[in-house]
Amino acid sequence: MIKRIYVSELDRHNLSKHKTIEGKARDRFDYRNIVVKKPWGYEYLLFENDFVAIWVLHLKKSHGTSMHCHPMKKTSLIVLSGKVQSSTLSGWFDLEVLDGLIIENGVFHSSKALSNNVFIMEIETPPFKKDLVRLKDMYGREGKGYEGKNKMSRQLNKFNHIFFEENDLVKQEKKRLKSVVINLKYCKSNLLNQEIIKSKSKRIYSLLEEKIINSSHKQVFGVGYVFLPEDLDKFENIRMYNNCLLLSMELIKM
Repeated sequence: MIKRIYVSELDRHNLSKHKTIEGKARDRFDYRNIVVKKPWGYEYLLFENDFVAIWVLHLKKSHGTSMHCHPMKKTSLIVLSGKVQSSTLSGWFDLEVLDGLIIENGVFHSSKALSNNVFIMEIETPPFKKDLVRLKDMYGREGKGYEGKNKMSRQLNKFNHIFFEENDLVKQEKKRLKSVVINLKYCKSNLLNQEIIKSKSKRIYSLLEEKIINSSHKQVFGVGYVFLPEDLDKFENIRMYNNCLLLSMELIKM
């Protein structure tokens, strides 16, 4: 399941009372090879380019992120392991492995772990890490910005940490997190049907550069949007606009 969530009047009303100037420019801090410790677990950067930042979150059972929004950036959320309840100001969704949400900028949302070993991927577009407004938080962080250096660790061996270097992309290196295999690779624009593979195993995709367009050159899927292989069947004569960077995630049997 992939669900797209649009900003509501309730979101706009609450955001208007919590303006922030933080995050209007790209954060130049280098988050590579760093784990950010959170009261609900931890998170780290998996990959970043000029268009997106991919983060992996580990949530302890019954713990959850703040009810927060990103005024400028869109977030695609994908469950990599465990069961998650993702909430907005008006409802909630129970998600399992490789279920996803496309959360438009300005939508207040939170995620809670319903099981052990919960890992979530978040694809943020654009990569403005400090673009953050916390509305409610069970740990008392309402109105506070992103964590500082005192919450960061370089002892990566203590965490379930993976990272994609540029050389990994060239080699089409695959990396595994729990029961999901993650792959980032460069694709040719005329090979859409070969790159987006339909199989019996569950897969989900996202473009990290460029876009998929139809015969009228209108965008079908843009940077950071997650989609399933069968979503392509809804359109005719679609193709990648240019050579692109493609993220794929596949559920494998343990």
